[in-house]
Amino acid sequence: MNSFFFFGVVDNGLLVLGILAGIDFGDYLIPKKYRGKGAGIAVGGLIGNAISDGVAGMLSTNWIDAVNVTAGCLACLVAMPLILRRVR
Repeated sequence: MNSFFFFGVVDNGLLVLGILAGIDFGDYLIPKKYRGKGAGIAVGGLIGNAISDGVAGMLSTNWIDAVNVTAGCLACLVAMPLILRRVR
């Protein structure tokens, strides 16, 4: 197996950990008016994705690209309350 297999395992492993954390800690991470069935999972997934993409950026390119990718991922997290407000 090559290094890209292990890279995929680590990348998706961090994402799954974020999702599982969102399931357990969603009530603490999300204000009451935005809570819903999948809100904790979505927040956990967004945070896990930001972390895994940031790690991937650090390993593959440079710190500036890693910070920009992580910031882009977190921008979706900031937009989530606006989206939830429109959906409800």
